[in-house]
Amino acid sequence: MKPADRIVVAAIAFMFVAIPLYGTFQIFDPLRAPMPVVVGFHGALAIALAMLLAAAVCTWGAFRRPPPRRIVGAQLLAGSAIVLAALLGFDVQTGLELGLIVLAMGAVGCALYGYAPLPGATRAIVAATLVAATLAALLALGMLLLRDPAPLYAYNNARAVGLFLNPNELAAYMLVVLGLATGVACYARSRPLRILGGLTALAGAIALGATYSRWGFLAAAAGAAFFAVCSGGRRAWIGVGAIVVVALVLVFGPGEAHHNPRDDTSRIVAWTTGVRTWLAFPLTGSGPLAYRRTYDLLRPPEAPGGDAPVAFDPHSLPLAYLDESGLIGFGSLLIGWVIYVREIARVLRTATARRRGLALALGGGLVALNVHVLVNTISIYFPLAIQGAALVLALAQGDLDAPEA
Repeated sequence: MKPADRIVVAAIAFMFVAIPLYGTFQIFDPLRAPMPVVVGFHGALAIALAMLLAAAVCTWGAFRRPPPRRIVGAQLLAGSAIVLAALLGFDVQTGLELGLIVLAMGAVGCALYGYAPLPGATRAIVAATLVAATLAALLALGMLLLRDPAPLYAYNNARAVGLFLNPNELAAYMLVVLGLATGVACYARSRPLRILGGLTALAGAIALGATYSRWGFLAAAAGAAFFAVCSGGRRAWIGVGAIVVVALVLVFGPGEAHHNPRDDTSRIVAWTTGVRTWLAFPLTGSGPLAYRRTYDLLRPPEAPGGDAPVAFDPHSLPLAYLDESGLIGFGSLLIGWVIYVREIARVLRTATARRRGLALALGGGLVALNVHVLVNTISIYFPLAIQGAALVLALAQGDLDAPEA
């Protein structure tokens, strides 16, 4: 690879590595939910500037090696719809900031399409992602075992959270990571890469269990079932059964003690208010992240006030998308997924067994993610989904073990 190519590949890898750090940006929001923060203002600012620089390099790389127009459209549709909703919504500045961030993630996906064919590029991105995910899982588990910081431990009812906004966010990240790590452990030819995948899968599975995310466990089973159906492997179905057994043990065993009984009723309030919000602004929504601004006006009379955690999102990503960007935004998201699913299916028709297994394993992680967000609003959904779909296509198109040029 040329030096310029190495810089772009490093920037793409960094944008995958940095996904666990998005939760640190909560400190920039003066209206954030009342939760303890782990990284201070200057630390979060340094992370944001590094990601901004990497996104700029990825954008430059996307122009150097442009992908087909259909891929550009699929990657940029979601961010463009958010920008439109922001211009018509109640919080223009915040909405535009979010829209530009999502467009930057789309630029990462576009760059990945162009650079994945370079020998060694996809392997470097995958290896960096697995190392970062292992460290994120170990950090979350370490913080949980040490009960440090104590306010964060208490706020999350002794559930693993790490640097993420909440345990459900950590669960969402681990669902995608487990798909990638399991695929690498099973299908990579490189022994060091297989070992890394196995270690990441082990750490990720323990971290997922420590979140006690009931819907996360169901999502994991759904993702494994997708992989089992597509791959036709008997061992995959054994894995589905193991996930279900472990999930039942955790949910009906120690898991009950880690959930506030009011969580279930608060979701009903959030969903009710979410439906009311969408019906009030059906086409373009109330604006990105504007749900909390209209909550007091549209919530049921018996619902908690605007300072309660339930007032910050409708606890369902599809509903949040409809609320804040309307049918236009939600439709754009679906169109982007349709384009990628069709493209991945087309490539897999001629892919080798190893490439097919790798792509379907990560695809199972993305299926699990989309099941998980049905009843949770996950802020890192966009990098996981937008960049993740591009990585599935990269794994399907090229040899992960190809030596670097």
